[in-house]
Amino acid sequence: MARYFFDTGDSDAVIRDEAGIECDGVEEARREAMEGLIDLAREFLNDFDGQQLFVQVRDEKGNKLAKLSLSLRMQIGTDELTDPRLPA
Repeated sequence: MARYFFDTGDSDAVIRDEAGIECDGVEEARREAMEGLIDLAREFLNDFDGQQLFVQVRDEKGNKLAKLSLSLRMQIGTDELTDPRLPA
């Protein structure tokens, strides 16, 4: 098993993971990153329009393997909301 590091952040700050966790390969590390991003979203995407969150996966050598991101954008009363080409 290898150790992977999961840096997290938003549009204002980055928190570098210094401890990491052991995963059984890159796919497991990506799943862990997705779960981490979901947890961040639950915690931080409450009322912040325009908020952007991310989790970046690094290996033991510091190589960046994946970056997952999520953003929240609220639209009220725009033409996009009534565009017939978009799904209802």
